[in-house]
Amino acid sequence: MPSHPLPPVLDDLARVTEATTPEQDGAPTPCGGLDVVSLRRHLLGGLGYFTVVLADPAGDERPDPRAYTGPEGRAVLLTTIETLSETVRAALADGVETVPVRVPALGGTFLGDRVLSMLLAETVVHGWDLARATGQVWRPDPGASERAHALLAEQIQPEYRGGEGMPFAPEVPVDANAPALDRLLAFAGRSPGWTLSSNAGRV
Repeated sequence: MPSHPLPPVLDDLARVTEATTPEQDGAPTPCGGLDVVSLRRHLLGGLGYFTVVLADPAGDERPDPRAYTGPEGRAVLLTTIETLSETVRAALADGVETVPVRVPALGGTFLGDRVLSMLLAETVVHGWDLARATGQVWRPDPGASERAHALLAEQIQPEYRGGEGMPFAPEVPVDANAPALDRLLAFAGRSPGWTLSSNAGRV
């Protein structure tokens, strides 16, 4: 059975996080007007949530991923990623892919395989956001991007795009033969050509 694409992406996210410097905290990111520190806070809430649900798939205790108010430094995010990575690996070893997992913040109960794909999409896209904002390389395996894209294509309805308070920006046009990561980013409302220099001073 092939290995799951999520653990290597989490390892890459840890690498990018570790290489981020305090001077970059105020830098803009491609993610909806968030700067680096705001994106880190968003990740802390989301990744912490997935850690809880994957550690206890049927549990009732679930934090609000949008209400994270704890410390937001680079070291805190690194620890969160490492804990999540350990939880994911243990869950995969326990067969979580075929187990119902309660994720009320994301709409209900789903098989673990789908929940892992939700986490993969979150990690691949926001990993690119952080890497691009801090001038780092982000090259996940194309299979990870394809899997994340397939999940988002099922989830994102037109009414979820654009406008104040909407979770996704409009889809960005991209060539059908573009790399898997570029097609994923464009579908998620990112411009694959986004650069820090062209967005300096804008958050």
